[in-house]
Amino acid sequence: MNWQQVSVLMLGLGLFSQVGVAASSPVTLDDIETPEQNSIEPEAPEPIAERARKANGMIEQRVQYEERSAGDPFVLTAHKPNYFLPIYYTGKSGDRGSYYNVDSEQLQDTEFKFQVSLKFPVAKGVLGRDSKLWFAYTQESYWQAYNSKISAPFRDTSYEPEAFITTQPKLDMSFFGAKLSHINYGVVHQSNGRGEPLSRSWNRVYADFIFEHQNTVVSIKPWYRIPESEADDDNADIEDYLGHGELTVVHVVNDVTFDVLLRNNLDFADNHGAVRLGVSFPMWGKVRGYAQYFEGYGQSLLDYDNYTRSFGIGFMLSNWL
Repeated sequence: MNWQQVSVLMLGLGLFSQVGVAASSPVTLDDIETPEQNSIEPEAPEPIAERARKANGMIEQRVQYEERSAGDPFVLTAHKPNYFLPIYYTGKSGDRGSYYNVDSEQLQDTEFKFQVSLKFPVAKGVLGRDSKLWFAYTQESYWQAYNSKISAPFRDTSYEPEAFITTQPKLDMSFFGAKLSHINYGVVHQSNGRGEPLSRSWNRVYADFIFEHQNTVVSIKPWYRIPESEADDDNADIEDYLGHGELTVVHVVNDVTFDVLLRNNLDFADNHGAVRLGVSFPMWGKVRGYAQYFEGYGQSLLDYDNYTRSFGIGFMLSNWL
């Protein structure tokens, strides 16, 4: 056997061994490139209802996600929903607050509304093993983004820093079949950072009783306004319009979230209240579509004593649950 025959034989054995290896190593699904692997859409979270089923509760699934990311130095935790409504229309039913020397007639009916709300944990075990102390900040803005005639100003922005403690009481309490899950205690300042005569501000302490039943979460949040001197009080009658608390209901159907907020001063002789309705739905990765309707008093802090009717549509970056 000459060297050419040896080379052909070795080549044949090599090809046979490769075929043998391939035959003995079955192809797995991980080896097959699917169209989804080439998709530009970012990974989307599981449907809310499915996450709640695995965590044994709507609120519990959110708590678990917050605890999972608590030690990540690059993660900020959402507090209230974070959303942007590029189209937010307010009808002519009320006289909206003005912007410094800009008359309300110069304001456009359509503006850009958005809310940014973040929190971070400060301490654990402050009121028992399952309690936590949090600091939070929420900002809600109404931007005349399309009003170039008056240089597209921010019509109003409210700034809301707060500190609160979350607890999980072992109390057997229920509200229309929903069991008490958490009680949060907090102190909150809210103002619009404006000078007179457009300055608005107030300070409150509150207790937030959170109930849960299957795919529904109910928040009953009474508050007490911390008194101010008459000289420092920019809005002495704000409780006449915003009341002494609010009721929030969030209901989930698979991965669609419906939210309702109700406020009322419970003064039937001079009654003022408000209702806000919202619906969010999956859209792109973690981004959700969001539509919101508001009617009543207190749409913004500047407009607390103006009756307004508004509708907006846009997208949500973090949900209630």
